[in-house]
Amino acid sequence: MSTNSKRSDSIELENLLENDGDFSIPTGELREVEYNGELIKLYPLDYRKEPIVRWQIATSLILFLVLGMNDECNGVLLPALTEHYNVTKVQVANLFVVQFCGYATASLLTERIHRKVGARGAIIAAASMCVLCYGTLMLRPPWFIMYVMCFLPLGLAIGILDSVCNVLFGNLEVHNNEWMGVLHGVYGAAAMITPPVVTHFVKAGKWSFFFMLPLSCALGGLILVPFAFKDETANKYNYVCSTHLEEGDDSHPSFWSLLRRPAIFMYALYMFIYLGSEVSTGAWIFTYLLEVKKGNVVAMSYVTAAFWMGLTTGRLVLGFVTKRCFKNEYRASSFYGNMCFVFYTAFMAIAYFDGSSTLYFILLAFIIFLGGVFIGPLFPNASVVALQVLPKNLHISGVGIAVAVGGCGSAILPYAVGIITKYIGFAWFPFLCWLMVGTVSMVWFCYPKLIKGHSEYL
Repeated sequence: MSTNSKRSDSIELENLLENDGDFSIPTGELREVEYNGELIKLYPLDYRKEPIVRWQIATSLILFLVLGMNDECNGVLLPALTEHYNVTKVQVANLFVVQFCGYATASLLTERIHRKVGARGAIIAAASMCVLCYGTLMLRPPWFIMYVMCFLPLGLAIGILDSVCNVLFGNLEVHNNEWMGVLHGVYGAAAMITPPVVTHFVKAGKWSFFFMLPLSCALGGLILVPFAFKDETANKYNYVCSTHLEEGDDSHPSFWSLLRRPAIFMYALYMFIYLGSEVSTGAWIFTYLLEVKKGNVVAMSYVTAAFWMGLTTGRLVLGFVTKRCFKNEYRASSFYGNMCFVFYTAFMAIAYFDGSSTLYFILLAFIIFLGGVFIGPLFPNASVVALQVLPKNLHISGVGIAVAVGGCGSAILPYAVGIITKYIGFAWFPFLCWLMVGTVSMVWFCYPKLIKGHSEYL
C-alpha cells in the first residue's frame, strides 16, 4: 500500500473516531434512547450506511440554492429596482442593512430555537419564511418599503439554514471536507447563474419573476424536511448536548459568554470579513462594470458570473485537493487565502487601466474567475476547523453565532461599500475588495496565536 493511501486511510479513521458531532453518536451504531419521555433515534452521520443522512444531504443542498440566489440577486436587480421604484442606489443598499438585522436575530435565536423545536423545527420555520417572502417578492410589491422588509425574515431564515447545514456537513463521518465543498459549491452555482437569469427577466420586463426560482427551491426543501429531519427533535438536540458537556460548562451559555471563547470569536470575526468581501464582490461588481467600465449589460452579466463560477469551481474541486495535498484544513486555507490575495491584487491593478476591447474584458473575467476559485474554499474550510477546535456541545451554538455574525458581515460590508463608493466614486471598488480580502488573510494568520491547545488542527 502506498504512503498516500495509508495517509488517506489514517485521515478517514480519524474522522470516524472524532467527528461524531451534534447529530450523531460516538458508537457508530444506530440505537434508541428514551429522554424526557421521548424515544429518540441516534445514528452515525455516515451517508454510506444511513439512508436518512442521504436525504438530509439532499435537502440541505436544495435549500442552499436559495442562499446563493438570495445573496446575488439584489446587486444584479439594482438598475431595475431603481427604475421601477424610483429610488437611489443608496436606498437599495438599505436592503443589506435590513438583512443584517435578520442575521443578527438569527445569531441570538438559533440555539434557543434548537432547544425548543430541534433542527427539524428550525429548518421548517426557516424554509416557511423563505416561501412566504419569495412569494411576496414574486408578486412585485407595490411599495419599495414592502420589498425591503421582506429581507428581514429572509435574513433570519438564511442565518438559521446556514448554521444548521454547516454543522451537519462539517460533522459527516466520512468525506466531510469534500461534502462541505459541494454544499458551498451549490451556493456558488446558484449565485453564478443569477446574473444572466436576472438579466433575462429584466429584459423581458418581468424582473420579479426571478423570485420563482428561490421560491421553488424553498418549497421543495420545505416538503422534504419533515421526512429527512424527522428524528432531529428538540429532545434529541438537548440529549446530545448534555452528553457532551464538559466539567464547568454552562448548559445554556449566553451569547456573550460564547463570543468570549477565542475559537468562536475568531471564527465569527473571520466569517464577518470573509462573507463581507465575498458578497461585496459579487453584489457590486456588476454595477462597477456598467458605471466605470461602460460595458454592455448582457456581456457584463457574464463577467459577473465568472466570479461565482470561480467560487463554485474552487469549492467543488479544491475540497478534494485539501486533504490530499495539505496537512490540515488550516494550512490549506492559508495557501488559498494568499492566492486569493494575489488575484485580487491583479484585479485591482488591471481595473485601473482603461479598456473597452473584448480581449480586455476576457482578461478581466479570467482574473475575477481565479479570485473566485481561491476565495471559494475559505468558508467551508473555516467551518471544518471551527468544528475541530470547538467542544461538541457548542457546535450548534458556536457555529450558529459565527455564521450569523458572518451573515451580518455579508450585509454590513456591502452596504458600507455602497455608501463609500457614493462619495469617493465606484472606481475605488476594486481597492475596497482588495482591502477586505487582505484583512481576511490577516485574521486567519492569527488563529494559532489565539486558539491554544489544538496544534494538530492549526
